[in-house]
Amino acid sequence: MLSHHERRELERIQEWFERNDPHLAKALGEVGKPGGWARSRPLRYSIDALAIALIILGVVTLNFGLIFFGAVCLAAAACLHVTRWNDAPVRHRRLE
Repeated sequence: MLSHHERRELERIQEWFERNDPHLAKALGEVGKPGGWARSRPLRYSIDALAIALIILGVVTLNFGLIFFGAVCLAAAACLHVTRWNDAPVRHRRLE
């Protein structure tokens, strides 16, 4: 939790940004729906399937490279699932 002085300083910095560079302040304050290919649910699930298939194929053929690449794909898929964005509209965030 921020102290009263820290909160006041952060509000002062935020107001300075809003006065001097409103586009940057708006970009930094946006929360919610970013655009991009990572939002695609079928893409996330297909990366899951690819990773599992690579790991199984690597285990069957005893190929460490396939197992490693499958693990990397699985880690990337996990990151996409954890950081998936909701469909909430973009809103502007203010310090509270």
